[in-house]
Amino acid sequence: MLDPLLLQIISVGFALLFLTAAIHKFNNKAEFLGILDAYQILPGRMLGVLANLIPAIEVLLGISWLLSGLLSLPIEAVSVLSAMLLTAYTMAIAINLIRGRSYIDCGCGFSSLTRSGSRAMSSSGIQQLSSGLLVRNVLLILAAMITVIPPVARELVLMDYLSLATALVALVLLYGSFNQLLANNNAIGAWRKPAIESAAAKGTTVEDSHA
Repeated sequence: MLDPLLLQIISVGFALLFLTAAIHKFNNKAEFLGILDAYQILPGRMLGVLANLIPAIEVLLGISWLLSGLLSLPIEAVSVLSAMLLTAYTMAIAINLIRGRSYIDCGCGFSSLTRSGSRAMSSSGIQQLSSGLLVRNVLLILAAMITVIPPVARELVLMDYLSLATALVALVLLYGSFNQLLANNNAIGAWRKPAIESAAAKGTTVEDSHA
């Protein structure tokens, strides 16, 4: 049985995640369209529809999570649909990683997007695809599916709501920190790659070149 406090934390957390993601996509539609094009998975004629459909679905899911969590409404359908959407994102990332196309923007956020039209492929200033994103998405999928477990029948008290607020702040900071670590890793990798290639051409190591 699932504690209702944990259910509230997950529900409101997903509501914030999906609503924030949808707002970013709606406010940066041209950039999001370019990112969809960069994934090179679907035909170009479908991208315009998806650029509007995906954020619309995220809005519906975000509102559904919020209502389900705050009003204790049935949540199974929302959990499954959220897991399906996150699985689609994860598969798109995995396909491009297998192709060796890790240099494109994941589209997870737009604070660092470069204005590169339909390419959106700058090696700096974006959150590139990585195995870390796969791990993050798998954890999100598991969190969504946990809410399928029936909750314990108990009333939340004031301490529970204080714990809910504290947990949400902690989750937002943790999620942001994790994404920032991935972005920093991309930036370090972009800086090291030319140095490694240059050192390899000279028959030395990066450490030797800095000695």
